[in-house]
Amino acid sequence: MALGRGLSALVSSTAPVSVVKPQIPENIGESASVAEQSTGVLFVDVGRITANPDQPRHDFPEAEIIELSDSIRSLGVLQPILVRPVASGYQIVAGERRFRAAIRAGLTQVPVIAKELSDKETFEIALVENVQRLNLNPLEEARGYQRLMDEFNFTAQEVSDRVGKDRATVSNLVRVLKLPPSVQDMLREGKISVGHAKAILTVKEPAAQASLAVKVIEEGLSVRALEAIVSREVVLDTPKKGRISGVSVQAPAYPEVEERLRNAVGTKVTIKKTKQGGTIELHFFSDSELDRLIDILSVSKE
Repeated sequence: MALGRGLSALVSSTAPVSVVKPQIPENIGESASVAEQSTGVLFVDVGRITANPDQPRHDFPEAEIIELSDSIRSLGVLQPILVRPVASGYQIVAGERRFRAAIRAGLTQVPVIAKELSDKETFEIALVENVQRLNLNPLEEARGYQRLMDEFNFTAQEVSDRVGKDRATVSNLVRVLKLPPSVQDMLREGKISVGHAKAILTVKEPAAQASLAVKVIEEGLSVRALEAIVSREVVLDTPKKGRISGVSVQAPAYPEVEERLRNAVGTKVTIKKTKQGGTIELHFFSDSELDRLIDILSVSKE
């Protein structure tokens, strides 16, 4: 199925546009019938249509729904909703935002195109439609790609072929799911960009990742500025001694102790052993974090 080109493989682009305006049946107790049009469009009672709980998009800003519902009141539904038959009636494959707006506008029926689709095809189409319309936030998009790989055994290349994006873009976006929940929330809310998230991922410690994300927001850092910061100290995913991009990296001497100290002070801690002792390094990524560490380590003079 050539989904990378959009929904044209399922819905003919030559079909005339169907418009349905708000109608309230005279006898509300009677269920409106399903009328099939010559275009293949059905007009279905909204009560017979359900959303797909597994669809990739979960955020539907209220302002978007209100704006679209105002348009529907004036012009009707200009594009049918893609659905598939299920035991209870029909399940939305693509067009849930239109469906929500149509209900808000007062419609009792909406135009749909019904197709027999598997769970795999349903998810693929929903993901591609949302990606092409830029409807998904980065977290929703990343989770959609991850689900194709986990549940349907797609490779990153196969996902990229489906959605029409290069493989590196898909792989890099999926990596944001490794960020701490607090940083993922910042990304979902648009407080940091995908570029910021990729730079933050070069740092291993979750506490340091969270601090960097806060620094981005507080100081309005660009992606380039953030990359310059993290390039000064790269924390490897594996504690091997070596050099990366000119940055010296030393294997932890006391990983368990470092972990205990990290949990106590909330930042990356490095212990370096020497022949006659050693040093403990506390890492910080902003002036405010330095102040916090000073407060923690300060001893009262009283």
